[in-house]
Amino acid sequence: MAAAVLAMPLAGCEYSGQDEPPVPSSPPAATPSAASFTDNVNEVTRLLDASPTDPGMPSEAEPAGKLSLELAPGDYLVTGACAGVYGAKLTVVKADGVPEASSFECTSTLDRFVRHDGGPLTISAVPPTGRPAATGVKVQVNLDRRASELEDLSDWAAQQLQPGLPGELRGTSRGNTTTTTAGLSAPPGQYELHLVCAGLPVAELSVSTWKGAEVLAPVQVPCGGSVFKAPVVLPTEGADLTMGPGGLDSRFAYRLVPAGQP
Repeated sequence: MAAAVLAMPLAGCEYSGQDEPPVPSSPPAATPSAASFTDNVNEVTRLLDASPTDPGMPSEAEPAGKLSLELAPGDYLVTGACAGVYGAKLTVVKADGVPEASSFECTSTLDRFVRHDGGPLTISAVPPTGRPAATGVKVQVNLDRRASELEDLSDWAAQQLQPGLPGELRGTSRGNTTTTTAGLSAPPGQYELHLVCAGLPVAELSVSTWKGAEVLAPVQVPCGGSVFKAPVVLPTEGADLTMGPGGLDSRFAYRLVPAGQP
């Protein structure tokens, strides 16, 4: 009797060869080396169009630009620049000793118009870190007639609407050849409108909301220096003041004072 042959299935097997070596990752990009203090000084002087030896420029002894001057009364332009840091602070101190500070970024210079009454003027530009950051300042007579005219208008308006009142919203406008429209961002509510005009014998004034609803019908306002006052109720946000006729020498100072103020 023949012996029975038992067929046994062969179990499959999987061959795994030697692990491949890992592919090396790309080397990290080289971090650019920080600019040296000398490089930053050169950048500051370039931005200010100045020489490294000019007053107000950074140096090994004083990396922050500083100036202390005695200046005649007039309009000046103060400029600050920085390099090697994100930003810096420009501070101007007049004879009254009150500092006026402005922060700026080093991507460009900061220009500050200064109307000076005469006497000492101290200017500094200071970075938040020390070297290799560098900062510089310079001052020159203002040659921008428009900046002086805007300051004239601001000074005039401040004198006309004194004293300041709590919660007031104020603005100034210079006339042109047509009517002048100015907006005040006021929430809905009851107000008293104050307006002073100059450069015209009489101005016509009207007020509407930003949505176009008239809240003060056209009225004639004498421009002799007295303050015109009228109640105004804003049902919605915003007020547009329309003043005319125009004139190149005309100017307007105005404010909305919340009802109930003295």
